[in-house]
Amino acid sequence: MLASSVQVSSREQSLRALLPEEEYMSGGSGGPSWPEPRPITKPKEGDGGGGGGIPDACNIQETTTLNSPDRTVISGLRAGDVLEVVFEAGPPRRLVARTLAGAVAGAITSPSLPQFIQCITHSNVRYTAEVLGVRGAVCQVRVQPK
Repeated sequence: MLASSVQVSSREQSLRALLPEEEYMSGGSGGPSWPEPRPITKPKEGDGGGGGGIPDACNIQETTTLNSPDRTVISGLRAGDVLEVVFEAGPPRRLVARTLAGAVAGAITSPSLPQFIQCITHSNVRYTAEVLGVRGAVCQVRVQPK
């Protein structure tokens, strides 16, 4: 019983150190009133940290292999090259990685595809695909917010 009251006493001291006295003493629900959680946003590049941002659900980074690659385009790619990720409404609807000159290197397919499309079309998030390596007809990229 004594050990129990010592633990409560330590807990009370911890709460008193963290909370203003009026919140600690207010009683009511039996605990402190914490603010409602809000989505965390990451400032977009060039915003200077003010306003706007990428919703947490759109802060997706994924490594994948381009599907249906264009051998002519990917043969000119090197590790470190950055491609634009663009949603083509189609038909067919698809997410593609293309060079800055506009040549389609290949399609991006992943379990996150619906989320990528939602973020591009509704949250105006832009993504890039950094080339990690090209071996024959295989082009591996890292997709991430721009």
